[in-house]
Amino acid sequence: MADKVDASKQQAQNEKAQVLQRQYNAYQELLTDLQTQASTLTSQIQEHEIVDKTLSSIPPEKRTGRKCFKMVGGVLVDKSIDEVIKILTTDMKKMKEQKEKTDGEVKKVSKEMEDWMKKNNVKIVKNNATQ
Repeated sequence: MADKVDASKQQAQNEKAQVLQRQYNAYQELLTDLQTQASTLTSQIQEHEIVDKTLSSIPPEKRTGRKCFKMVGGVLVDKSIDEVIKILTTDMKKMKEQKEKTDGEVKKVSKEMEDWMKKNNVKIVKNNATQ
């Protein structure tokens, strides 16, 4: 009889451990996705800044009559330099806002995960098994 009770307790502990592992994995996956988004936004912002700096360095009197091409949905579109600078400025502003929002989300999810780990007494264990 004691063996059945011990077996059911062990099974309950294993099920709880599996549930906690799934929750932990979900938090980790969400954090990884958010960090990837933030990294992608950072790269795009840097690229836009380089192009903006390059185009803005052309004196306004030399901009007239010069063509500038912008990729829109896989199609090159003929624009003026001033139009492209305006578009870049607007796009960079939006991307910076999105990056701030994503960074805030990363902090929020990290804090939420820490609180969850404390509440459920979850500890990270490294598996040093050699294969």
